[in-house]
Formats: sequence, structure tokens, C-alpha cells
Amino acid sequence: MLSEVQNNIFVEPLIKRWRPYDDVVRFSGTAKFQRRLQRVASIGEPEEAATVSLSLINQDYFDTIKTVTSSIVVGKKGIGVDTVTVSIIGDSFTQGAFFKDALLVKGYVPKIKMIGLRNVSGYPGQFDEGRGGWTLAKYFAVTTKRTDAYNGFFQPGGDFRFWGSTDFWKLANAIRINPKENWSFGESYNAGRYTTRSLLFDEKTGYKLNPEKNDIMYNNSEESYVRYDGKHWMKVNYADFVWDVDYGKYLSMWKLKAPSILVEFLGLNDFRGAKKPSEINFTEWNLQLEKLAGSYLKAVPNGKFVLMIPSSTCGILDNVAGDFTTRQNACMWEHRRNIIEKFDRREKENIFVVDAAIAIDNLNGSDFTTDPVYTKPYSEYPGMEIIPVQKGNPHPYPNYPDMGISLAGFIQKYR
Repeated sequence: MLSEVQNNIFVEPLIKRWRPYDDVVRFSGTAKFQRRLQRVASIGEPEEAATVSLSLINQDYFDTIKTVTSSIVVGKKGIGVDTVTVSIIGDSFTQGAFFKDALLVKGYVPKIKMIGLRNVSGYPGQFDEGRGGWTLAKYFAVTTKRTDAYNGFFQPGGDFRFWGSTDFWKLANAIRINPKENWSFGESYNAGRYTTRSLLFDEKTGYKLNPEKNDIMYNNSEESYVRYDGKHWMKVNYADFVWDVDYGKYLSMWKLKAPSILVEFLGLNDFRGAKKPSEINFTEWNLQLEKLAGSYLKAVPNGKFVLMIPSSTCGILDNVAGDFTTRQNACMWEHRRNIIEKFDRREKENIFVVDAAIAIDNLNGSDFTTDPVYTKPYSEYPGMEIIPVQKGNPHPYPNYPDMGISLAGFIQKYR
């Protein structure tokens, strides 16, 4: 938790099934609560090692089904005289800068330097690695399409370095030069915010301006990978190389300062669409996560790898998209359990779990539409009542500032 701010613990992200008429969660412990309500408890002055206990109680006979107790770890906001380097790899939540309020706007984390390839909008010199719609598996693949965001982590082995595709960097440069052009959503969303990095590539050809021997790119017009041999770009095949995530190579080829904290914030696109929550297989995801953590810690032995628990509440059933949110919530709760069981309590390995999902208000955390097509009870309804209908699911945009507080607390504790 973070000192001197309201730290919220919402019930819906924690509980396997939200059935408030049958079972309730009650809060207790040695922590000083600001409030203890049906759906949320808040702590404004967290104390190190104070406890928070949550008890699931059946309301038929008021039996306690289960109690879980946790100890609070506190980071003090606004302190720190040395620069702290942080990088966040994620999906649309990172693309949408869920972290901006807590890490950059409010000053909770002084002298933070964010590392990455994509510029954080409105904050020159700060970068992230957010790519909307991405899964963890996509970070373990090459991107070569014009509107497929460049992924610098997946690299060929040996002395070879993959710099992306020519059409992508032509587009990224065009967006940098004419940001107000009538770009499509796919163009701006996937190739925008590479403002600084696009300067390394030719505006017309998309090729790297100052290539070095064994640089590799993908030439879209020729539909071929190419390798620079010291004088010319020569055609090669993808199968000529052994590819894998290589965090150290990513840092060296882009000349980035090694982040002391690397944050991974993925999982929603991986699992929320599963048909049967109880049958989700997390094996491959866990293996890839271990590989990403291992690659980072090999490159930065004293670094801290942070796995953030993604949203385990996707909103209410009344939503514009018609999403089956209760099933999505069940899927993401299973992923939440998977993360805790496989990756929690591994601090001695420099692997940490931080809970972002716990701050999400499933009801009031999302935007609501004002479109009467959705909100009017029926076409000839004469009254003033409306049906509350969420939009933008599963993105709790109004809740983003709160989601970054737990990460700010972690950074302040371990910087």
C-alpha cells in the first residue's frame, strides 16, 4: 500500500463468485480502516505489518466459510532523492497509461524514469511498452505487418538484432511528422507513440538509417527478411535464425538504461474470453512468464520483476458490448488464483506480485453511456428513470488513477 492516500480493497475482484444475497465478505484485522462497507474497505494510513483479514460468511446460518489474513507492506509516497528506473510491459491498460496519475502526475514516485520504446503522451522523456490487444504469447513472436506494433523483446540468437519492418517504421515516421492526419484507429493505435524511436529510421524507405552488420529487418515490399552484411541488405529467411525473448539484447540494441523494476501487466486478452473458466490451461502462459522473468533477471541480476494481477472484474452485465461479464470475471478470477499460486512468495528470486485488480470498482469503475437506445427502459417510456449501462468494458477508465497506487507503493518500498 501507499502511505497517506486512500488504498481501496474491493470485494468483487477477490471473490470467486459475487453473491451478496447469499454470502458476504467482512473485514477485520489490526489495520486502521477508513471504512468497511459491503463492497469495499479502505485504508488511508497504512501501517507496516498491520493485518487485514477477510472472512467469507454464509448468511443462511452465518457460518464462516473461509478467512484469509494478509500483512500490509507500505511504501512512503513522495520520498527518494535518486532516480528510479521502471519499465511496464502490457496491453491496452498500459497503452492507456493506467499508471500515469500515480507515477507521473501526483508525484508519489519522485525522480522516476520510465523505460521503453513508446512515448508516454504528455510526458516527454518517459516511455512504456504498452500494446493494446496484446497477449503474453504475442510478445513471443515477430511482428512484421504495417499496423502491428513493433516488439523489441523477441530477437534472433547470436549477434543478430531484429529492428522491425520497413512499412511499420515508415508509418511511425509519418504519424510523427503529421500527427493530426486522418489516421485510422489501427494506424495511430499501433504505430503511434513511437515518436522518438522512429527517428532512427528512414522516412521514405523505413530502413534503419545507420545499420550495423547483422542488423535484420523485414522488407514488406519484397515480403522478405533482410540482413545487413556491412555494405548491403541481403535477403534471408526467418528459419535461418533461432528466435526467443532476449531482454538483454533489447536493452543493448536500443541503448536503454536497465530498469531496476520491470513490471508485466498482461492476462486479460489471454483468458477473459474462455468458454469454461474451470478448464483454462495456464501452463504455456506460466512458462512464458517464467522465461520473460528469467531473461530480465539475467540481464539485470539485481532487478525486481513485478507481476501485476490484471483486472478480475470486467463490469456489469448491462453493458453496451453485450459482454457476458460474469463469465469473464470468473475466467479472470481463475487467472488471479493461478498467479498467486505460481508466482507469489518468490521474493528471494526477485519475483514479486502486485495487485492492481483489487482497486477496481466493478460497478462504478467504468464509464456509463447516455445513449437512450440503451438506457431508456422501453421506447415509449414516459418517465425519467434510466437503466445504468456501462460502456468501454472491460476498461475501467475512471478507475485508472486508483489502479496505479499499488504499483507506486511497491516502487516506493523497494526503490
